Amino acid sequence: MRIEMHSRGDYQVLRIEDELAVISDLSELTFLIEGYLKHGKRHIAVGFTTTSYIYSGAVAVLINCLKKIRDEGGDLCIIEPNPEMLSILSLININKIITIYESENDLPEIQFAKQAAPAQSFRGLGFAPA
Repeated sequence: MRIEMHSRGDYQVLRIEDELAVISDLSELTFLIEGYLKHGKRHIAVGFTTTSYIYSGAVAVLINCLKKIRDEGGDLCIIEPNPEMLSILSLININKIITIYESENDLPEIQFAKQAAPAQSFRGLGFAPA
């Protein structure tokens, strides 16, 4: 799996670059996130290709990564999901626990996100953790 990595503010942005129709095995993503956590990087944004389709196994991996990150005082979000992926994530209410941003530009500054109430501090698609 090819993953593009870069920083944007306080976030580590991980973009799954493979043109896969199905993303079901994200073990490399888990490995990368665990490495970031070991180095004190606790805010991770994950993006997929415009043709990605997400299955239950990938959702489980994302939730497992979210738990690890939140245990370390950080957060995981999804950026720029394609319309089909957004529909699936919304149908299964993942948007209630993982913040979804319409654009990488919508990622909040960490200091701002800590000061404001979560439901009001997130921009983008209007999704915020419950």
